[in-house]
Amino acid sequence: MTLTVEPHSSSLGMEANIAVLIAYLGGIVIGWIPWFSYIAFLIPLIIFILEKNSKFVRFHAVQSFILSIIGLVMGFLLSLISRLIAPLFFSSSPDAALSIMSAVSFTGVLISLVILLIAIIAVINAFQYKKCRLPLLGDLADKMLAKGDDIFKKTAEKAR
Repeated sequence: MTLTVEPHSSSLGMEANIAVLIAYLGGIVIGWIPWFSYIAFLIPLIIFILEKNSKFVRFHAVQSFILSIIGLVMGFLLSLISRLIAPLFFSSSPDAALSIMSAVSFTGVLISLVILLIAIIAVINAFQYKKCRLPLLGDLADKMLAKGDDIFKKTAEKAR
């Protein structure tokens, strides 16, 4: 489901669609850079934490955060598989080990491209001020956003 919102400014001092663009591209594009991929999820998380006014920006930042975490977890799991399973086969059948490594590498590239494609679709929609709810991720983002709002409210009440 796609809902269009009115163009507005975020509390970060920029237009909301630019803040969303930074959240997605920061989380996903930085994820392609070796070693930075382990911290790429921090960019949408920081935007989520710093944004105070725009629910549009907060929603897309959370959705980008989830997408970044999925990419990180999948990369970690594939790396673990290639490091643990392939050596088991290497002594008995080097060809089998290479086949496993090739399959894992291909799967990793395929998953990365799918995540990038999803992020590009989300960025294009969000840049046009459309609240693009990605399948499954949109519902999870709403739940996380509601929990985050509850935590912020409780923290503000305790500070008073």
